Amino acid sequence: MRITLSETFVSIQGEGLDVGQPAFFIRTGRCSVGCKFCDTRYAWNSKKTAQVTEIVKEALKSKLPEVIITGGEPLEEENLPLLIRLLSKEERIKRITIETCGHIFRDDLPGEKLKIVLSPKPPTMGVTFPEESLKKFLKTYERAYIKFGVFSQKDFETIKTFAFKNSELIKEPIVIQPLETPFEDYIETCRRVTHMVVEDREFVNAFSVRIIPQVHKLIGLK
Repeated sequence: MRITLSETFVSIQGEGLDVGQPAFFIRTGRCSVGCKFCDTRYAWNSKKTAQVTEIVKEALKSKLPEVIITGGEPLEEENLPLLIRLLSKEERIKRITIETCGHIFRDDLPGEKLKIVLSPKPPTMGVTFPEESLKKFLKTYERAYIKFGVFSQKDFETIKTFAFKNSELIKEPIVIQPLETPFEDYIETCRRVTHMVVEDREFVNAFSVRIIPQVHKLIGLK
C-alpha cells in the first residue's frame, strides 16, 4: 500500500496549540483545493509515492514521539487510515496529528492517538469555506480543533459567523493564525490581525481564543 508523498522531515510544529513541539513531518503530495496563496504549492501534484510501511520506519528512525501528517491535503490519500493505524501501533509514537483544510470529510480515521487540526481557508485564499464539512468533523472526532487563517476583516467575519452559529461544537480554544500573503510583511500582518481580534470584545469574551502566528516562518524553519 502506497501514498503520494512530497517529503518527510524533522522540525518543530510551527502553528496552533502545539507550537514548538519537535516532530517528524510527513507531507503528502496531492491537493485539489487550489488556495490562491498556498505556501506549499510544490505538494499539490507530486510524482513520488512511498510504501506506507517505509514511511513508518522513517518515523521510528527519527526517535520523536510526535508525528504530523500535513500536505498538500492528506485526506485525499486513500491509504491514510492504514498509515495512521500502523503509526498508532508503535509504542514510541505517542501522538499523530493530521492537518487538513476540512474540505474532504472522512469518518474512517482511527482515533486512539489521533488529533485533527482543521484549518479552513478564509475568503482571502479564494476557495469556498467548508462549513458543513467542518461541522461533521467536529461532531465525529473528539480530538479536533479549528485553526483559522486571517488576513482581512472579511476573513475574520467569516470565522466569527461560523463560531457563533456552531458554538456548541467547539470543544477547544479557537486559534486565530495571521495569514501570510504577498501583500504585506508577515510581522505587520501579525500585528494588524492581533489588534483586529483583540478589539472585538464580543468574540474574545464568547470563546477561548488564542492568536498564534506561524512561528516557523518567523524564525526561518521549514
